[in-house]
Amino acid sequence: MKKNLLKKITSISLPVLLFIAMTSFIYKNVEIKTVTGEILDMECYMNSGAHGPDHKECAASCISRGEPVGILADDGKVYLLIKGKDAAAFAEAKKHAGEMVTVTGTLSEKGGVQALIVSEVKLKK
Repeated sequence: MKKNLLKKITSISLPVLLFIAMTSFIYKNVEIKTVTGEILDMECYMNSGAHGPDHKECAASCISRGEPVGILADDGKVYLLIKGKDAAAFAEAKKHAGEMVTVTGTLSEKGGVQALIVSEVKLKK
């Protein structure tokens, strides 16, 4: 009887412990990043390098049509912006096409592409 109970406890405990170990490993690799820079429409930026105050209206138009959104950081790096659980934060970023903002989000890097899953946007003053 005790052996059967011990086997049941072991058979349940091992998968639970493995799950906890894997989950903690996954979440240790999450990096929250804050980037200050200009909100870009990625289509014009990638095709012709267009950005800045002279491109603000075009960027707003492209983003409103659903073109990808990015941020050109002060250090020259470009991050693709992705909608996360907080859709309102991503919508706020889209409102500031061609403007300087500070975006906070979870950094995601896959296949050479760097993206921020947006959680907060503040207009740079």
